Amino acid sequence: MRREDYIKQLHLEPHQEGGWFRQIYTSEDQFYAEDSQAQRYYYTSIYFLLDDTSCSHFHRLNHDELWYYHDGAAITIHCISPEGKYSAVKLGKDVTKGEVMQFKVPKNTIFASEVTKSNSYCLVSCVVSPGFDYHDFEMMKRLELLKQYPDYAEVISRLAID
Repeated sequence: MRREDYIKQLHLEPHQEGGWFRQIYTSEDQFYAEDSQAQRYYYTSIYFLLDDTSCSHFHRLNHDELWYYHDGAAITIHCISPEGKYSAVKLGKDVTKGEVMQFKVPKNTIFASEVTKSNSYCLVSCVVSPGFDYHDFEMMKRLELLKQYPDYAEVISRLAID
């Protein structure tokens, strides 16, 4: 399938962090999440599609996010841990080249993702637990990140918003 086919068939819409998405599932029940100081679903699940023209900009969640590869080119997930350590992982199907098909972004990690292969896309699912809510989401600003993490200037300049 092509990128446009997935966007149409899965009814994906633009996401504020980049790419296209649609929430698919939530748990039936909710609970009081201490990290959020509010009611949250136990989990939420989305389809998420990025291509080589639309990255997922640096942001942070206060809950873990699990990524599951489905189709397309590999996607690189760039992470800055709460301790300030940078790492990157390739989410894709070529496990012989070190790609992984699942990945956990730990809570409070600053992260962004991108498809680096030209004319390509990647379709994934993301599960957040406790469930995603925009009150638990923080877009990171380029200048703020560059001041805090100057050693990562190249990736921050490319994937953070103004």
